[in-house]
Amino acid sequence: MSDSSRLAIVLLLAASALTGVIYAVVRPTTPERMKAYRGPIGILGRWAYFVTRPVLRAAMALRLTANAITAVGAAMAIAAGAFAAFGEWGWAGFLLVFGSWCDLIDGEIARATSTQGKAGAFLDSNLDRLSEIAIFSGLAASFQTRTGPFWATFALAASLMVSYARARGEGLGVECPNFGMERPHRVVLLMFALIFAPFLPGRWAGWIVEGACAAIALGATATALGRMIVIHGRLRRQEQGISASPRRARDDRAAHGQERDDREKPPRDVRGEARDPGPLVP
Repeated sequence: MSDSSRLAIVLLLAASALTGVIYAVVRPTTPERMKAYRGPIGILGRWAYFVTRPVLRAAMALRLTANAITAVGAAMAIAAGAFAAFGEWGWAGFLLVFGSWCDLIDGEIARATSTQGKAGAFLDSNLDRLSEIAIFSGLAASFQTRTGPFWATFALAASLMVSYARARGEGLGVECPNFGMERPHRVVLLMFALIFAPFLPGRWAGWIVEGACAAIALGATATALGRMIVIHGRLRRQEQGISASPRRARDDRAAHGQERDDREKPPRDVRGEARDPGPLVP
C-alpha cells in the first residue's frame, strides 16, 4: 500500500473531523430518509447528508441528473474494486467513501427535481449490486491467505441474498421491514476497515479486512434468513386470508339457508313434537 493513499486518507480524516465539529455546532434537521436509522449508522448518515449539501447544490446548478450521479458512484465503486485487487486497500477505501456519497446525492437530486421513478430505482438497485460484486471480487483476489477469498466470496453471496429477499418479497406484494445488516451497515464496516488497513502492519492489515468480510458474511446471512422468515410468514398469512374469504362466504350462505328452513317448519312443543295446527277451516 502506497504512501500516497495514506496521505489521501489523512487529509480525508482531517476534513471529516472539521466538518464533524461544524455539524455538531449547527445541528441541522434530520433528513427524512435517515429517520429510520439509529446508532452510529444514523449519526454517520446525517453527517454525510450535511457534508454533501454543497455538492448537491453544485450538481443541481450544473443540471446533473440523478442517473448520471448514480453512474459516477458505480464507476468509483468499480475502481475501488480494481484498486483492492492490486492490494491498494487505502485507495479502495478512499474511492468507496466518495462512491457512497454519490449514492446519497442521486436520491436527493431525484426528489428535488421530481424525476424519481421506477426506471431510476431499477438502475440504482442494479448498479448497487454491481458495485458490491466489484468490491468483494477485488478483495477476494487480493488476499494472500486461504480463508480470505472464502470470506470475501461468502460476504458477496450473503449481501446479494439480502437484496434478493427484499426484491422478491416486494415483487410478490409484501413489504419487508428494515432490520439486520443492510447495505449501509456493510458499506460503512468495509469502508472503515479499508481506510485504517494502510496504517497497520501487513499481517494486521490483512486480518482487519478479512475480519470485516467475515462479519459482513455472517451478519448478512442472518439478515437474509430473517427476511426469508418474515416475508414467508406474511405471504402465508396473506394466502390464509384469501382462502378463508370464500369459506366464510359459504358458511354465511349456509347459515342464512338454515334460518330460512327454520322459519318454514311448524312450531314444536316442549317434547319436540310438532304441534297440532288445529282443524282446517275450508
